[in-house]
Amino acid sequence: MTPRQFVHALQIVDSLFPVGAFAYSDGLETAVAHKHVEDAESLATWLDHYVDAVFVPCDGLALLKSWRASRRRDWVTLQSIDEELTALKPAREVRGSSSSIGKRILETYGSLVRDEGDLLEYLECLPRCNAAIAYGVVLSHVGLDARESLLAFGYGRLAGTVSAALRLIPLGQQQAQTLLTAMLDHLPAAIERVLEKEEEPLRSFSPLLDVQQMNHRYVYSRLFRS
Repeated sequence: MTPRQFVHALQIVDSLFPVGAFAYSDGLETAVAHKHVEDAESLATWLDHYVDAVFVPCDGLALLKSWRASRRRDWVTLQSIDEELTALKPAREVRGSSSSIGKRILETYGSLVRDEGDLLEYLECLPRCNAAIAYGVVLSHVGLDARESLLAFGYGRLAGTVSAALRLIPLGQQQAQTLLTAMLDHLPAAIERVLEKEEEPLRSFSPLLDVQQMNHRYVYSRLFRS
């Protein structure tokens, strides 16, 4: 990874990049309302569950597959991966948020690289897709390798969840950073598990997260859209 690729990867996964990810908690707000997540310890359990049940077998694997398809400019396969990932998200709100974020990623990045014909070809083929697919395409285009792309995406998801938790539960900044540091220390090992599953189909079994995501619409007072 060159210095230029490194700084642009930071730009894309930073909360400053205008994709609207800060507006979604992916079920965490519901989990807090139902007292499944109340403190740093229960938040760590929530994050562990996300990594093991969603990131490794589903979102991270989808990003890996889309990264490789993007390198081959195989837009048909990309569309198939996106459809498969959509089918594995049972909560309507999560399907909507993932698609919305994915669209914003492609639109925003596309506007920054208007002269890049291969990316524009993809935007015309599939203008709206899941966030993991969009990140796979964009980070591949930036020039990151598969492992680096997974690290960037994984960091963004974990940091985003911890950021949401700061607004939802009694959690100090130092506690939040300590927890995030511990999760990031384990992220490389999780990514190796993703890489080992490259030839396997996407899988998802996270009933706790799915139910909380589905029930978000019934939370009395909401800060987040999902």
